[in-house]
Amino acid sequence: MGRVLIWLGGVFLAAGLLLIAANVVMHFMGLSASYNFGDPSQFEFILVPFWQIGVALIALGAVPVLIGLRL
Repeated sequence: MGRVLIWLGGVFLAAGLLLIAANVVMHFMGLSASYNFGDPSQFEFILVPFWQIGVALIALGAVPVLIGLRL
């Protein structure tokens, strides 16, 4: 069970790091990297930058890794 948790946490950590890296690269290219959580058909735009999603994934991935290491 510990290996599965460590693997799952590693996937989340890697995805979070990739999103943060994509945000940095797109920032240097002069582009805005964000995801729309709103409904564009109703002109509702809730834009969340990639780095915030990446930080959330890193925090979410750290929990299973720490639990897996304890097991």
